[in-house]
Amino acid sequence: MSTRVKIFTVAEVPAHLAHAYVQHMRDFDTAHAECHFEIMADVPGMSLMEAVELLRLNPALSFQDVLPRKSGA
Repeated sequence: MSTRVKIFTVAEVPAHLAHAYVQHMRDFDTAHAECHFEIMADVPGMSLMEAVELLRLNPALSFQDVLPRKSGA
């Protein structure tokens, strides 16, 4: 029986590196079938379209959702 480990990571990266970092995590997930990643991004300085582009990965994520923020949050 294999022991499972849940790792929580909070990474602060420059906006221009955010997509590359998320793609790096997706590549690891894809290369190791026994792993499962759930990725969340807090992008208060980006438009909705920029946030969607941030999470446009190859291969695509199996699930995407947008969590709304209260105005001024």
